[in-house]
Amino acid sequence: MLKTPERGTGRKKNALSSPRGKRIDKNAATPSKLGPEASNLLNEIRAAKSRNQWTIHEIKGHVVEFCLDQNGSRFIQQRLEVADAIEKNSVMDEIIPAIKELQNDVFGNYVVQKLYEFGTDSMKKDLKGTLEGNMLLLSLQMYGCRVVQKALESLDYEDLCELLHEFDSYVLTCIQDQNGNHVMQKCIEVMSVKAKEAEAMTGKAGLSNSMAEKIQFIVDDVLANVRTLCCHPYGCRVLQRMLEHCVESQKTATLDKIQLCHKALLDDQYGNYVIQHVLQYGRESDRDSLLHIIVNNDLLKLSRQKFASNVVEKLLKYGNSYQRNTIVREMLQVRSYDYSFDLIFSNIHSHNLLLNSYVVQTAIDVVPDGNEKLMLLEELRANEVQLVSQILSCHNFCHLPFSNFFVLSNNSETIPSPSILWRS
Repeated sequence: MLKTPERGTGRKKNALSSPRGKRIDKNAATPSKLGPEASNLLNEIRAAKSRNQWTIHEIKGHVVEFCLDQNGSRFIQQRLEVADAIEKNSVMDEIIPAIKELQNDVFGNYVVQKLYEFGTDSMKKDLKGTLEGNMLLLSLQMYGCRVVQKALESLDYEDLCELLHEFDSYVLTCIQDQNGNHVMQKCIEVMSVKAKEAEAMTGKAGLSNSMAEKIQFIVDDVLANVRTLCCHPYGCRVLQRMLEHCVESQKTATLDKIQLCHKALLDDQYGNYVIQHVLQYGRESDRDSLLHIIVNNDLLKLSRQKFASNVVEKLLKYGNSYQRNTIVREMLQVRSYDYSFDLIFSNIHSHNLLLNSYVVQTAIDVVPDGNEKLMLLEELRANEVQLVSQILSCHNFCHLPFSNFFVLSNNSETIPSPSILWRS
C-alpha cells in the first residue's frame, strides 16, 4: 500500500463516454468558437497566397477566439516563432486574462506553450505567475499537463523551485495519474539536468547535489513505495527517469531500494522495464545480483517468459564478459567431464521458440570470442535440422514472417557468423 495519502482525487469519468453511454467519435470535427468577424478574418488569412503579410496586429481583439480554433491557433503559433517583441506582447495582453481557459484547451494550450518557448524573460515571468497555486490542478488535466511540462523546460531554476513545492504531499497522486505522471517525469529530468549542468559549468564540487535537493521530496516518496510503483504502469516510468537523470546520490539510493526486490520485478509486466533500466544505468553489483537470480531460477524458463526474456537480453547486452559467458554456459548447461549439452531450444514451440531465439541471437551478437561462443555456435550447428523443423512449424502455426527467427546456413564449412541471425 502506498504510504503518502492521496488528496483531492476521485474517480474520473471515461472521457470517451457520454452520460447515456454512447461512444463519442474522437475524430469528429470540433465546432469552431470563432465569432463572425474573427471567422471572416481567418478565412482571409487562409485564402492569402502568403501568410507572411498577416501579423497578430490584424487580428487584434480576436486573439483568444483564434486560440480556441484549430486553424486560428496554428496561425498564432506560426507567428510567435518569427514575431518581434511588440507582436508577442500583443498576444500576451489578450491571453493573460483568459489564461485559465486556454491552458487546458485542446488548441489554446499550444499557443501558451509557444509563449513559454519564444516569449521574452518578462513574458515568462508573467506566465509563471499564472501557474502559482495551479500547478497540481493543471498537472492532472489532459492539456494543462502539457503546459506545465513546457514551463518546466523553459523557466529558470529559481522560478521552478518556487513552483515545485506545490507538489509536496501530492507526489503519489500525480504519479498514479495518467496526466500527472508525465509532469513528475519532467520534474525529475529537468531539475537533475540543470543541477548537473550547473556543476559542470562552475566546477563547484557538490553543487549538483545541493541543487537536486529541490526534488528530494519526490525521490523520498518514490523510494518509500518502490515495489508498488515499479509494478505500476505510470510509476515504472518515473523510476526509469530517476535512473536516467538523478544525481549520483539519489540514483544510488534508488538502485539500493530496487535491489531489494529484483526477483519480484524480473517477470512483472511493468517491473521488468525498471530492471532493464537497472541493467543499463546501474552498477556492476546490480548486474551481479540479477545474474545470480537468473542463473538460480532456471534460465530456460525465464527465457521463455514474455517479460523476463527481455531482462535476460539486457543483461547480455550490458553485462561484462564474465556475466555474458556465465549466461551462455548456463544456456548450454555444460556437464563436468562431458561436453554434451541440453540446448535451450529443446522441446519448445511457437511463442516460446520466438522468445528463446531472441535471447540466443543476443548472446551470439554480444558474447566475446572464446570457448563459450564457439561452443554455442557448434551446438546450434549440430542441432540445425531440429531447429529449422521447429522454426518452420512455429512459422506455420503463428503466421509470423520467417525472418523473425534466426536461420543457420550449412553452405559453409566454417561455423556461421552472428551476421546470419536477424529479426524482422
